[in-house]
Amino acid sequence: MSSNYSITRDQIISLALRKLGVLEIGDTPDANSVANAAMTLNLLIKQFNTDGLKLWKISELILPLTASKTMYTLGGASSDLMYDSLAPTVAITDKPLKVIQGFYRNTQSTPNIDTPVLLVSKQEYNVLGSKFSTGTANTIFYDPRKLNGLLYVYLTPDTNSQTNLQMHLVAQMPINDISSATEVPDFPNEWMNCLVWNLADQLAMEYGVPMNARQEIAQRATLYKSQMVDWDVEASSTFFSPDFRSTSPNSYGR
Repeated sequence: MSSNYSITRDQIISLALRKLGVLEIGDTPDANSVANAAMTLNLLIKQFNTDGLKLWKISELILPLTASKTMYTLGGASSDLMYDSLAPTVAITDKPLKVIQGFYRNTQSTPNIDTPVLLVSKQEYNVLGSKFSTGTANTIFYDPRKLNGLLYVYLTPDTNSQTNLQMHLVAQMPINDISSATEVPDFPNEWMNCLVWNLADQLAMEYGVPMNARQEIAQRATLYKSQMVDWDVEASSTFFSPDFRSTSPNSYGR
């Protein structure tokens, strides 16, 4: 038995057009219909972001550290090098939406040893001591900004950090646009009915679908979307991160 069934962009489009009754089973939509539906599908996915749906993927990024460098640009044309841990030779240029966890990995130990770093807010980062004290990074602050994100690392990495350590970031990454006919949307399979019916709902008026049919399509689209809101909830546990910033009893955070 297989559980890796997938569906492409153009299959989603064909299914949506069949729900509208404008495409017969076995027929193929013309190029203009596909182009219009593809644009509508990408706009629909972006609209979902404003409807409370969690449209991002969780990735573990690898950020090589550079000695004496405190700030790293994440995403965009000027991005510092970073990689997906699942494909560590392929550079990532998408801007992380949010960093939710960080740790550094000692690549010289056998096996590798991971040590958590403290993720702080802008206010907490601002009141840290000398930003250019060097050593092993133990605190990070991420500013997502508009075009590219900025990651601030404290302590400033030293030569040992550059040689022996990797910074790993667990981050929310944007869902990529669906740009080709055979591309499989970057969604779990459980999402596919939601995409099909909501695309049909978006296209119904353009194709002059009768009001009673449009209402049924809209009801199904709403149902599947609400089911995704309830289903796509990430399990989590309480995690207490030690404060590595200082050992002084009078230091910030004590």
